[in-house]
Amino acid sequence: MSFSAGVKEELALQTGQARHCRIALIASLFHLSPVLSDKSCGIRTENAAVAQAFEKELCRVCNDVVEVARQGREIQVLIHGTKQVKTFLEMVKLDRAIPFPVPGEREARELVRAQRVSPVLLQKTCCRKAYLRGMFLATGSVSDPAKSYHLELAPLSEADAISALKILSSVGFGARSTQRKGRFVVYLKEGEQISDFLGAIGATQSMMKLENARILRDIAGNINRQVNFEAANLKKTGIAALRQMEDIELIERTEGIHSLPENLQMAARLRLENPDKSLQELAQSCDPPIGRSGMNHRLQRIREIADRIRETGGRNI
Repeated sequence: MSFSAGVKEELALQTGQARHCRIALIASLFHLSPVLSDKSCGIRTENAAVAQAFEKELCRVCNDVVEVARQGREIQVLIHGTKQVKTFLEMVKLDRAIPFPVPGEREARELVRAQRVSPVLLQKTCCRKAYLRGMFLATGSVSDPAKSYHLELAPLSEADAISALKILSSVGFGARSTQRKGRFVVYLKEGEQISDFLGAIGATQSMMKLENARILRDIAGNINRQVNFEAANLKKTGIAALRQMEDIELIERTEGIHSLPENLQMAARLRLENPDKSLQELAQSCDPPIGRSGMNHRLQRIREIADRIRETGGRNI
């Protein structure tokens, strides 16, 4: 099971919400996947978690018989009866927007999708989070946090995208939107925001899994940065050591190391004998030990002597 599917399965099993939050969730799912006629209403989906959540909440809010019908991959969750349809539309605050008798199924679907969510359903923060839970169940996906951080609601109409952005902003999320194939996408890209969003809509177990993945990714990232840093330092040290040895070998061929002052002779011999050691390690190998800056100063003086020999080809000590 993908991480995204696991989130939806967890959300479908949510319990313990207040009635007004259940209605907000029902309204969200109905708005995004509606089935509506004079004699029945509900949702159509291919996702079992969405169907399960809608059926469960509808049974708890209404006293009507809820039918679950399967046809191939499609699942319909419906209540039947003209009175029941009118009561349902009143509950989700669409009774004034939808004419009765209801137009054909396709026209009714488009009419429902064209409506904005009623502010009455979103007065409480908990209801706004419940509405977002429904939006994620119906249109959401989230990437495997071990690989990347990306959560989106898609595809949405422009009106749905605007509503989603406003609701997300009202509960503290700075989501963004874009267009893909003529439809709108609302998304979050930061791991911390995605984690907070999962917690807000009630997917606490998935939130903890994401947090664990974030910790592991951060550890791996820190290790990689440290390895890269050390590798860069080793490369830098190696290049510097190679240049220093070239300077010393030039002096040895032309003037002889013995021509150097005693402190520079010691530095030259230590570098020739220890091509892989850092300046700090060379400094500690001196007798008596000196500081890193002292060893660096001695090797710089050797470099100056070698450069003068390169320029003149003569004795320059």
